[in-house]
Amino acid sequence: MNRASGVSFARDAAVATAVLAALYALGSGVQFQPLQLPTYLLVVGFDALEVAFGSAGAGYDLLFAAYLVGLGVVAAGVARVVRETSKTADLAWWRLGAAAALALVGVISLLFALFVLVTGVQFTPVLVAGGAGVALLALSAWVGDVVRVAVGPAR
Repeated sequence: MNRASGVSFARDAAVATAVLAALYALGSGVQFQPLQLPTYLLVVGFDALEVAFGSAGAGYDLLFAAYLVGLGVVAAGVARVVRETSKTADLAWWRLGAAAALALVGVISLLFALFVLVTGVQFTPVLVAGGAGVALLALSAWVGDVVRVAVGPAR
């Protein structure tokens, strides 16, 4: 790994972690339930780790912050793969990190929907989480310039 790719990986990790932290903060700062869903999904992902490895106990806040940083590093890995395979070279420096973070939350949402569907508890959470997952993946594709959507008048 050369210096430039190391810098872009660190930058993508920082951007992705900041996006994940903003999504988490959005849930506590905004009292509009659809915008609270990404926060809930991040907490559900952390709770799944708690079930697997044991309760965080008194260190919950610190371990949750480490979880967000870990997700940011995973998202930076995704951004790196996309950057190496992408034919688009004119993206803003922050877009792939942000897109990878949104995609990661979208995948968490779809996994949660699948889990609820398999356990057969209720169908409404499957629709809500599945719809949110698809919406987050679509937003990620738009931010990462995988899909181009004309927003302004055509020239």
